[in-house]
Amino acid sequence: MRIKILNNNSFILFLTAIIILSGCLKSSDKSVFGSITGNTEGKQFVSIPMAASSPNVVGVEAKNGFQPVKLFSFSYDNAEPAAAEITATVTLNNSLITDPTFVLLPTAAYNIPSLGTKIEVGKFISEPLLVNLNTDLLDPTKKYAIGFTLSTVTGGHSLSANLNNVVYAFTIKNKYDGIYTFRGRMAHPADRSADWTRTPFSYDPYFIHLVTTGPRTVKFFNTAFNAGFHPLSTPALSGFGQTEPTLEFDANDRLIAVSNTFLNPSNGRSFVINTTVTTSKYDPATKKVFAAFFMKQPGFIDMPIFDTLTFSKVRP
Repeated sequence: MRIKILNNNSFILFLTAIIILSGCLKSSDKSVFGSITGNTEGKQFVSIPMAASSPNVVGVEAKNGFQPVKLFSFSYDNAEPAAAEITATVTLNNSLITDPTFVLLPTAAYNIPSLGTKIEVGKFISEPLLVNLNTDLLDPTKKYAIGFTLSTVTGGHSLSANLNNVVYAFTIKNKYDGIYTFRGRMAHPADRSADWTRTPFSYDPYFIHLVTTGPRTVKFFNTAFNAGFHPLSTPALSGFGQTEPTLEFDANDRLIAVSNTFLNPSNGRSFVINTTVTTSKYDPATKKVFAAFFMKQPGFIDMPIFDTLTFSKVRP
């Protein structure tokens, strides 16, 4: 499929889609034990199975005050379940945080009810360790990390040799955040090309990510371009260059503002909400966003845009 991008002078630049083929990785490494993974070659030791995929990134919805967030469970790595109750505990170990894109989780923004959980008799897996997180104190544009090391285990059981250290990073997501399918219509004025689609069009197979930028704001990320460009149909699938629509909602999920957050667009493109349309909103029942707004550009008539975005899945 060809993708077109509209530049400052309305010149259409053709891009050829690149398909990257990847194979499956197979590992014969037997050092990662755990009843969660199905490998129980270990001899009565306790591990943190999620350490195998550390760092683990968790998206947390922005809410007022503290909210509980489930982290990792402990695993009793043996062919038979626990014959007696086992308590495993961790210690905080932020020296494990080495990724430069992570920010240390501030102590004021979290509390941990207990640094240990129990593996009950007849079980392999403990209840998850909980952290209470206050997203009011966190910047949604950053990733916050915290590290743990498995430190003690009761019952005389051994600690895993390689699944003791785990890092969790948190991204803050509001309720609008996610991956959406796109369907739109544009009432292109007469000063735009007569070939441009003026009837509703979908953007398959591409998606629009709505990315949290604040408690009630999200910005576009267009998977066709790996940028914020607003979709366009010319009638080939295309996009408006130097655009990054950002939507702002009020406490009742009504759309109250649309802006272009692309840094210093040389073509002067901007967005403004269409106040004549009263149905612009997020519908939590259907997980749809309805957005009516104008694209403004010096030298052109304002362009009415009507978007419908339907939630498809959680954004990683």
